[in-house]
Amino acid sequence: MQSYKILHTFLILIFYFYNLVLCGNPSDDDAYTKLFKHDPQDLIRKRYFRIEPEETSFTLNVKPLDYPDKCELKQLHLLTRHGSRYPDPTDIRAFDRLEKIFENVSVAKEWYKNPFPMERNFQLIPRGEMEPYFDGKQSVLRYDKFWKDVKKTRYDPEVVKFQAGANSRCAASAMAFSEGVFNGDGPLDSCKNQPVYIMSIPQNEDNVLEQYNNCKLLTETVFNNNPIYNEQNYTYGNTTLAPIAKRMSEDYGIYPPLNPYLVPYIFHHCEFWVLHFNRADTWCSLLSELDIKKLRYYWDMTDYHLYEYGSPLNEQTGCVYYTQLVSGVESYLNGSSRMVADLKNGHSHGMLMVLTTLGVHKNPFPLTANLTLSQIDEIKYSEAKTIYWSSTIYFEIYTCSDNEDKEKSTKIRLVLNFEPLLIPGCESEYCEWSTFKKVLGDKIGCDFNKLCGNP
Repeated sequence: MQSYKILHTFLILIFYFYNLVLCGNPSDDDAYTKLFKHDPQDLIRKRYFRIEPEETSFTLNVKPLDYPDKCELKQLHLLTRHGSRYPDPTDIRAFDRLEKIFENVSVAKEWYKNPFPMERNFQLIPRGEMEPYFDGKQSVLRYDKFWKDVKKTRYDPEVVKFQAGANSRCAASAMAFSEGVFNGDGPLDSCKNQPVYIMSIPQNEDNVLEQYNNCKLLTETVFNNNPIYNEQNYTYGNTTLAPIAKRMSEDYGIYPPLNPYLVPYIFHHCEFWVLHFNRADTWCSLLSELDIKKLRYYWDMTDYHLYEYGSPLNEQTGCVYYTQLVSGVESYLNGSSRMVADLKNGHSHGMLMVLTTLGVHKNPFPLTANLTLSQIDEIKYSEAKTIYWSSTIYFEIYTCSDNEDKEKSTKIRLVLNFEPLLIPGCESEYCEWSTFKKVLGDKIGCDFNKLCGNP
């Protein structure tokens, strides 16, 4: 009996010290030390961030495209996002607020300061210059025969057209892509670089790449006065953001308590520290993986309501892009244009609108505040998963013939990051050109200013 009491006392002491070590004592100096450990590359591979994994972003292990039988690739129309960058001004201002909140939080004392200066906002980082360069090299490898035919003659800006949004990150990305395509084929220096012409339209006139900035109705009814999104945002704030903010305030002794709507910017801070410094032991360490998943979804839900299917207007606002695409294809086919490659570098929001206007890149359910975690896991199309930095959308134009005596037919295929997407209304991924135009209907030749209520 005595030995049993000794054993019982010993087990109680073990349990006491185990809990003391594991949980700490709230009155000690070691309070508020609960942190989460993450592998930064694992977070990237799980597609929580707008960062493409290095194994696909920088690979040259790309197989040439197999054309369909009796078909020939005649044109490429590329819409791509610029490379990885510094945070935007809204993020940087939020990071400055977080710096003041966390300056007295012991776990953050080594990294609470904002390392991202406002004067560098939106600018490309070295990785963001390399990504489009490798996109260009991958394009040459994938469309091997096409580019070999293009390069049989000297570079011609009327044959290969580059267009970029009117800002440094898009223009520099377009230049890097051109280096990936033409490096070694030009007259400059020992590397034989090829200078190319990159066209830009002033932002307030660019309804192809920056249509979301130039639509009055969109600004008034979707961005600034959107009761449907406001309700979803409010609900998600109460049900998901507020508990995370409360837990963090308690864990780290933050008073006054953390504003729930700052928590999504902690996620962005986490993302940019992984991108710039390959570190997940700073702002990411404040978030569990479940927190990261929920905060990633907050931004996905926002994109859905502001730039995708959450607003019917977004199913129209990509119409100028398609008008230009159809014109470019038909001008080439009727012999009035020599252009075979139309390569545009823009932004995620414009790309989302272009895909939404065509009815593709659509998840099986609306992205609302009440989705379950299992539904969130089912999301296939999002900025982080498919429209990440330096992602690519190609429209491939083919001429095909089943019989040499018959007139050749034209087909179009859409590939997102080299994965085909079936265009609604088309029988296969290689869609008949006439069917494609029927799918677009009156979106071809649209009056953008009338659509948007512009003066």
